[in-house]
Formats: sequence, structure tokens, C-alpha cells
Amino acid sequence: MDGDKLDQLKQFIEQCKADPSILSDPMLSFFRDYLERVKIQNRMIEMLCGGGDRRGNGSPRGYDDSDLVDVELQGKTIERDNDPPQKMGDPTVEVSEENRDASQMEKGQAMEVISEAGVSNRASD
Repeated sequence: MDGDKLDQLKQFIEQCKADPSILSDPMLSFFRDYLERVKIQNRMIEMLCGGGDRRGNGSPRGYDDSDLVDVELQGKTIERDNDPPQKMGDPTVEVSEENRDASQMEKGQAMEVISEAGVSNRASD
């Protein structure tokens, strides 16, 4: 990327930090959509990885029930899933190193698929 364009981008981001109302300009709707997608993807990755809580409120998975709200995207509301919880496995089974390694491998594969889906979804926009 050209150094001058990169400097312009940095200036624009600094302006947005100083005055977020800049993003309300209809001409920047593509940028708002991008920022929202990145925010949602980061939240999904944190939830899948069990990342630490950035707010420091002690939530072991990095989110709490206040994060689980209806999301509005481009005028469409995605409602919560009201289905009963699904069975997640036998709680009496002890986790071995082998089981843990297999689980980590599967989690990595799932994250890779999610990442690839995000890339292909952006390409189709």
C-alpha cells in the first residue's frame, strides 16, 4: 500500500476516534458495515476460544449475558434462539491429554472454517 494512502487512512481513523459521528455520513456506510462485521467476528472468535474477559468483570469466557442481545444488521433483527439447551456430553468422563489434544485440533479446524466463511462472505458483498 502506498505510504501516502496509509498516512491518510491513519488520519481518518484518528478523526473517527476523536469524533465518531463522522461515521454517520451515509457515504461511509460501507465502512460501518465492515467495522460491525469485524466486531462480530472478533466476538465469535473470543467465545469459541474462551478468551479472557477484557472488561475485567471475572467472566471466564470473555462475555456475560448482557452481551447476548438481539443484533440489528441492515434493518433486520436477528432474534435469540429460544430452543432448550442441547446435550453437551457426559459430565462424568475425565478429560485425558489425548482427548484435550483432539478437541483442540477440532476447534482449530472449526475456527479455520469460520475464518474462510468470513473471507468468502466479504468477497460476495
